[in-house]
Amino acid sequence: MKTLQELYSWFFLDTTCANAKISNCKNFLRVAPLEKVNRYNGAQIDKKNFVFAEKNFNWETEYFHGLKSFLWIENSDFPPIFIFDNHNHAIIFRYNIIYNKKFRNAELIHIDQHSDCRENENHLEINSREYELEDVFKFWNEKCNVWNFIPPAIESWMISNQIQIRSTTALKNLMIDKNKNFILDIDLDFCLDWISKDKISLEAVELLKTKFYEIWKSTLWITIATSPYFLDQNLAISILNILFS
Repeated sequence: MKTLQELYSWFFLDTTCANAKISNCKNFLRVAPLEKVNRYNGAQIDKKNFVFAEKNFNWETEYFHGLKSFLWIENSDFPPIFIFDNHNHAIIFRYNIIYNKKFRNAELIHIDQHSDCRENENHLEINSREYELEDVFKFWNEKCNVWNFIPPAIESWMISNQIQIRSTTALKNLMIDKNKNFILDIDLDFCLDWISKDKISLEAVELLKTKFYEIWKSTLWITIATSPYFLDQNLAISILNILFS
């Protein structure tokens, strides 16, 4: 059975992958390698390859850069953290922890400008069997996109419930029951300025940082997406640098 890092050794997705189908993408999209580290030391943009494509208002396909490497931060002092670009990668990182640490039915705290809960006609069965990691990896690639990866996780009992945090008001009011198992899932586009989409809201960033340090040691693990289509990756990295400073 391949390990997570063996699966994420970097490769190109063909035009049949779920994210490519959103825009009828004709080019191959790159998936970054997964680097395992014991602390956050910064992230870099892959300026050569594209990781996402979408139609613009003129129905022309636009292409977007993502991360040069994904990060898996593993340290005994805090829960595992995964940092990646397209948000539907979360489903495979989520399964990897579930399979190895035998966590099921955890609550998902989803901090994002979008719900990522559009209907997904595909269904994922979880039996925690050998080689299933590779099956889930294939499911992420072929059956999920950035809009619809949460419903299969709920249907398969990877997660039991979700708390959608879609505004700074909701984040301010977020209260955590530390007696429950929960996952912290962050899309950095949460920090976009609602008026000017080419800059971030420093209020949202500081609030996110405050809540992050308030609850991160109580969570089972953390996934953080930089969302290339919604968020300039330079802005995403600046948010990460503030979050981990």
